[in-house]
Amino acid sequence: MDQWKRCLYCGSENNTANYTCSCIAEESAHAYRALGLRFQLNRQEIAEVKAAFQNYCFDDERGMLQYPLLPNRECAGGINLKVGLTPLHLLKSFSKKSGVQVFIKDEGQNPSGCFKDRETLSCLLNTRRRKRRKAVIYSSGNAAASAALFARQEGLQLITFVPGDTYAEKITYIQKCGSDVVVLGKASTSFEEGFRLFVGLNEANVFEEAGFDNWAVRNPYRVQGDKTTAVEIARQLESQMHEPIPDVVIVPSANGSNLAGIWEGFKELKHLGITDKLPRMVVAGIANANPICKAVRMQEQEVPVACDLSGLQEQDAKIGSIIVAEEGYDSVEAAKAVLESGGTAVEVGTHSIRKVMVRFLHRERRLALKHGVLPEPASYIAMAAVEQLRSRRKLRFGESAVAIVTGHGIKAQGTTRRLLKGYPGLLRTAQQIIGRKRRESPVLGGKARAGQRRVVAANLSAVQQAFYDLAETALALAPYQMNSFFTT
Repeated sequence: MDQWKRCLYCGSENNTANYTCSCIAEESAHAYRALGLRFQLNRQEIAEVKAAFQNYCFDDERGMLQYPLLPNRECAGGINLKVGLTPLHLLKSFSKKSGVQVFIKDEGQNPSGCFKDRETLSCLLNTRRRKRRKAVIYSSGNAAASAALFARQEGLQLITFVPGDTYAEKITYIQKCGSDVVVLGKASTSFEEGFRLFVGLNEANVFEEAGFDNWAVRNPYRVQGDKTTAVEIARQLESQMHEPIPDVVIVPSANGSNLAGIWEGFKELKHLGITDKLPRMVVAGIANANPICKAVRMQEQEVPVACDLSGLQEQDAKIGSIIVAEEGYDSVEAAKAVLESGGTAVEVGTHSIRKVMVRFLHRERRLALKHGVLPEPASYIAMAAVEQLRSRRKLRFGESAVAIVTGHGIKAQGTTRRLLKGYPGLLRTAQQIIGRKRRESPVLGGKARAGQRRVVAANLSAVQQAFYDLAETALALAPYQMNSFFTT
């Protein structure tokens, strides 16, 4: 199988180590993903992919590594975290009320409790291919937690950059996993401001020259992990209803990589002749805080669109903090996926999220307890979107919809308690599920020191110096225990 990276803007082949392209002149676009992967298969390889799809087993310890078109699978030896194979559940009460078949794909059952594990594993495989033992990432939430977990399990050195407005609890978790953390600026420093600094170091080859792979959004291998979600949905629906492709797939999104990757996966299946149709992709976002929704409304799929957060309600900002965005750094490809597929955008606020959470835990309680399903609050917007789609006639009677549950509620216990105030029975149900999730979560293995934390001014020279200091200190204190894959 031949594969190569190409620029999403100019189309030229691109093998830059820092995942950038010189064709992008506009400084505002430098933070956005620039590269995508392309594949060329012969007839035998296509036959192998078709066979692998039909034989895709949801008890296989390899997890999503079963899919042949996941790049660098040959570098997977010794990985002991099973990613993917997340369940697809039919919501009987939602289906009856809406007149459509409503399924949820529960990505909260991944090792770190989030879909980001698919992206992290894909990045890790490429890092192994490059024989790198170090990585950097910029994130204020789930991506950083996922990267920290995998780095700990695999014995990689990881330095995580976060904006100053990141919750202290998240930073502590990342440090406990062994990752050093650089906090950029004060509590008023936004995600976007901090990311521009991170991008500046990347474009100056600071990370590459120090031997660190970049796992942040510009890494084109992230969406390659997301496409395996589409493969699993198709295989599961084929088994459950003999129709592999749903009419609609609803994805809670801010940055957009998950949505773009899932769409790429469905297109790949159709291109190879495994399926014969495509779903309509729906982006679900927090009201007044989603650049992908704005781009879809504008019919813009060529250039980035920024979102004005001045209309964001305070309660919506709190409940949906992980998907509130002024800019989405994969939003160009995400908007393109929605518009190409004939899909649409749905924006949801706190009232709708609370309403659907209560309904889910009340009417689907047996399913939730049996399978440990507890969506993090922002994930409920995918289920809430079904009602809007029906009222707008974007989802017709008798059709099927898959709502992506992007993460588990164990990471948002405080918000869950606030939303369930006045519903003590439902709160007990949520607490039971959280207790189960704790028992089933992977135990941190390997030997790794607790990560250091550096708080620095939000300027390029200060951030660069903090990176150099941590990179050198980590090696001087104690070498990380490397996975046997790297042993020489």
